[in-house]
Amino acid sequence: MKSDDPRDKLHALNHDFVDTDKDLPAEYLAACREWYAAMASSDKAMADAARDAFDKGDEKSAELIAVVLPAAPRFPLS
Repeated sequence: MKSDDPRDKLHALNHDFVDTDKDLPAEYLAACREWYAAMASSDKAMADAARDAFDKGDEKSAELIAVVLPAAPRFPLS
């Protein structure tokens, strides 16, 4: 299932950096990789900017950037 929620988009962007103790389904992880791979280069640039903002601790800016990204896989642990 896809979601337009920016928090789901940020989870999808950071799927490979989650805590190892979380039990994320393999299908979700694959869907996140496919979601990013299918993006246009302009969307990838925005996704990278959102991830950079998140990595710098600016979650609010990351969410504002993530709003423009295509719908992402819904985070299964919310």
